[in-house]
Amino acid sequence: MRVLGLVTIGSLIIIVEQIKEIIMKKIIFWTALISVLGLLIGACAKRDDDTATTQFTVSCEDTTTASGSITIGSETISGTYLWQSYTDSQNSRQATGCQDITSINYYGKPTGGQSVFKKRIVTSSTSFVDYEAFYSDTACTSRMGYMEIRYSNVSVGDPVSGLDNSSGQGTSGYKVTFNEDCGRVMGDTDVMTGEYNTSRAYMYKLNPLTTGTERVFGMGYSGALGNTAYGIWGAGDNGTTYSFHYVESTEGQPSDWGETMDILPKGNKAFNLHFIKRGGRLVIISLPPLFCFFRIKC
Repeated sequence: MRVLGLVTIGSLIIIVEQIKEIIMKKIIFWTALISVLGLLIGACAKRDDDTATTQFTVSCEDTTTASGSITIGSETISGTYLWQSYTDSQNSRQATGCQDITSINYYGKPTGGQSVFKKRIVTSSTSFVDYEAFYSDTACTSRMGYMEIRYSNVSVGDPVSGLDNSSGQGTSGYKVTFNEDCGRVMGDTDVMTGEYNTSRAYMYKLNPLTTGTERVFGMGYSGALGNTAYGIWGAGDNGTTYSFHYVESTEGQPSDWGETMDILPKGNKAFNLHFIKRGGRLVIISLPPLFCFFRIKC
């Protein structure tokens, strides 16, 4: 009986040791698993942080300095072109770049916004910048905020003819392609900042903006260029002003000047403002069918 007792006790000791060993292995396994999960979560969080930082610190060279020129057939555009607004056109005056939008349903218009100022700047032989700013008065003097979008990889292609010139834009032009590149945006007022965070943030990964702080952003991902845009450009001197006009879209090559266009001027030069379509929706401006020229070169 004593032997049996010893054997029984020994067996119990062995079983206890085995249980302890199993428990230790479980502890080691779960500890290792938790550690690995912690590393993975940390890596993911770091990657998200890096992505957010990249979105907000992407490089975008000075977008408002005019430089170089772009050749359109036998014509050349250079410098800064002001927008010949609907009001400018109706009053047969040179473009000012400013449009009273008090009673206009203008895309991105902030509460209290009464006017918008636009211009296009040629920055090299293959790039340009579109600038848009909102103002709390009708004379474009009290700025509420601005956005600049740089476009690169400009390529002027084949000529097109037989275009509708009922608005004075000419019967011929050239096919053009370019890519969205980068930009800068800032709200001078909380109202403008709120509007950008509502109407534009999702488009340019800007969430959120802070009033008084300029944000630089990329239009593409991982340093790449953004969408390809297609257009028809034309330019020429009518003896009084030099006109630069165009129609553009990211949905495909336009076949004519179209009905949804604006007017941009450039110091004794003319430039037609445009609508750029994204997903079937006009995102630049919402006005009655217009044709725009830049007539004042700055």
